[in-house]
Amino acid sequence: MAQTRHINYKSDFILRERFRNASGDIVALPDVDFTLEYQTKHGHKFTASRTAGKYENCTPDGDALLVIFKDHGLCEGELNRELHLCLVNDLMPDGLQNVYYPEKINVELWHLATDTEGVIECDALAAYTRGLPFTYDDFTPEQLAKLKGEKGDPFTYEDFTTAQIELLQKPAKDAAKLANDAAGKADTATEKVLKQGETLAGISDKAVKDCATETQKAKAATEQANTATRNAQDAAVETQTERVLTEQSRQRLESVADRAEQAAQPIPAGLRVETPAPVTIGNPVPRYIAAKVLPLSALQNIIYQTDGTVAEIEPDGRIVPKEPGTQRVHIIPTGGTRFYKTVTLTVVAPVLRMSAAGALRLDASGNIRLT
Repeated sequence: MAQTRHINYKSDFILRERFRNASGDIVALPDVDFTLEYQTKHGHKFTASRTAGKYENCTPDGDALLVIFKDHGLCEGELNRELHLCLVNDLMPDGLQNVYYPEKINVELWHLATDTEGVIECDALAAYTRGLPFTYDDFTPEQLAKLKGEKGDPFTYEDFTTAQIELLQKPAKDAAKLANDAAGKADTATEKVLKQGETLAGISDKAVKDCATETQKAKAATEQANTATRNAQDAAVETQTERVLTEQSRQRLESVADRAEQAAQPIPAGLRVETPAPVTIGNPVPRYIAAKVLPLSALQNIIYQTDGTVAEIEPDGRIVPKEPGTQRVHIIPTGGTRFYKTVTLTVVAPVLRMSAAGALRLDASGNIRLT
């Protein structure tokens, strides 16, 4: 039986934990999440763990684990350890198998001076390869020879248990299920696209018919205006008033035709642009050139054109300052380029803001404010 080591219960100390399998052989650190919980008979518990690959209160040391008891708060008494492993096991509903190894270790915390200097060695029993997939190194040469057979025969269906067959088939079944789900989603998406296409086709047909109807109305109105003009000329209206009324009627009818044609062609009628004040380099708040095609129901397709010397302009109008200076920016609506506008953008370097002569302006948290 190993000799009991004594440590002053107020002192910080380090345990070097190594892990042994059921045969007593030292094995590598577990490549799974684990928790080591230490406590004496009464009082506080101290925990070291690995969660999602991150170590807490411990650090790997080759094939061992250094558990660092810093400000541990443990009371006097014999030190006990409980190892908790989270093993991968596809037979479990959540795919994880919880395994616990409670054990007393030959360490006692007492009120006297520590009788052992340096790191204290400890061993823990942990069969943590159980529940993980087998690898070539898990077998001895004799076991491999038995698995292969005398002539290296391949595995047969009878070599496996029902549970092992289910585990072997699980990746293929999962992949088939994913493929079927993806195919189903693709079919559903195709149906939605077809329905949307049919809907858009119907809307397009109606728009074309409406445009054709309006065009016919415009042509009929124009013909009526022309007929009215010819009739007025043939009638040889003698009074100037009648001639003016006839001309006004013709102009109104032609205006109706023009409006009908414009209704069939949704083109922009103008452009509204708002440019921000000077943009400061390093300002984390994004600044934009706000442009709207008029009327707002028109397509909002806009191109920002500039040489990019002072600042770049993103497709959404966001300004990306590069260096202090000024540059011109052309804002062009693609549906009506004749409505383009040109603005001048100013970029300045950050400077300290002053509240009075010789006094810096600070924000509510006492930080220096920049412009």
